[in-house]
Amino acid sequence: MSDRWEYYPIITPNGVTNLSKESGPNQIDTDFERLLNFIKGKDVAQIKEAVMRNLRHFKATNSQLYNNSMDYYNQYKLWGAYRPEEKEFEMADNRAHALVDHLEDFEWLYQNLKDYRSKRILVNILYYWLMSDPKKIGQIKDGTFYQYFDPDLVQCSEEEVFVDIGGYIGDTLINYSKAFGKNCYKRMYCYEIVPANIEYIEKNVELFQLDNVIIRKKGASSRNGTMFLSSNVLSSISQLSENGAFDVPIVKIDDDIGEDVTFIKMDIEGGEEEALLGCIGKLKENHPKLALSVYHNHKDLWKLPRIIYEADPSYHFYLRYYGSAILPTEYIIYAI
Repeated sequence: MSDRWEYYPIITPNGVTNLSKESGPNQIDTDFERLLNFIKGKDVAQIKEAVMRNLRHFKATNSQLYNNSMDYYNQYKLWGAYRPEEKEFEMADNRAHALVDHLEDFEWLYQNLKDYRSKRILVNILYYWLMSDPKKIGQIKDGTFYQYFDPDLVQCSEEEVFVDIGGYIGDTLINYSKAFGKNCYKRMYCYEIVPANIEYIEKNVELFQLDNVIIRKKGASSRNGTMFLSSNVLSSISQLSENGAFDVPIVKIDDDIGEDVTFIKMDIEGGEEEALLGCIGKLKENHPKLALSVYHNHKDLWKLPRIIYEADPSYHFYLRYYGSAILPTEYIIYAI
C-alpha cells in the first residue's frame, strides 16, 4: 500500500493544479478497504515492521517533527514509549497489536458510525498508527465547536443533568455554559481527583457564576472503594493506581448520583472504561448522551462503543477530532 494519496492534474485559470483523487463518501470507504486489505493476512510482527519502517521514513523526511512527536509519546507514555536507539519499541508493538488483533472491532465500529465525517476521522487515525503521516491528522482537525459539545449532535435543555467526569480546572463546565447557556441545565456534577485542580474548579465556578454545580472530590470507577494518586500537582494528566502518596475515594456513578442523568462526559487519562462500567445502570435506565475521550490508549476507540452498545443497542455513534494537527490526540466518541 502506498504511503501517499494519488493525485490527478486539473487545468485552472492559474495553470495546472494537482488535486487529490480522494473525494466523497465512496473514497472514504475505499480508503478503509485498502487499509483492511493491507492488514489482513499479516501477523503482528509484519505490521510492527511496517509501523517501524514508516517511523524511519518520518524521521528521515522531517526529523524535527519526528523528534517532537516522539518526545510527546515518551513523556506521557499513554501509548507506549518509542526509543529505537535504546531498543524500546512499545509504541510500535501496541499499534501493531491494535491493528491486527482488533481489526474486526474497527470494522464493526466503522459500520456503526453514523456519518462519513466520523468514518473519515477513524480511517485517518488508523492510517496514522500504521504510517505516522502527520497529513492524516491535519486533514481531520476541526476547531469549529467546543470539545464535547458539537451542536449538530448534542442539544441540551433546562432539564439537563450534566456529569463531568475528569473536571480538571472546570474548563468543561465553563465551555458547557458558553455552548448552551447558563440556563440550559438543571444541575451539573463535576468529578475530580487532584486537590490542586479542585481549588481551581471552585474558583472558576464562582468566577463564572455557575449555579447548581456539585463538586465531587472522587474518582469514577467500576466499584466503590479507594485508590491512590502519586502527587497533588496541578495537571491534566493524573492517573489513579493501586499505590501512591494520596488516597482517593472511587465510586460507581450508578451509586453516587441518586437522580436521572442526561449527559455524561469523560476525560480521565485511560480510566474511561472502568468509569463507564460504573455507569451501566444509568445507560440502561436514562439513555444519557455520552461524550467520551477515547485517545488515551489503543483500545478505547473500539472498546467503549462495544460496552455502550451491549448496554443499550439503540445508541448512535459519532467520532469527532479536537486535538493536535500533527499527532492523534483529543478524539471523542459521541453516543446519542
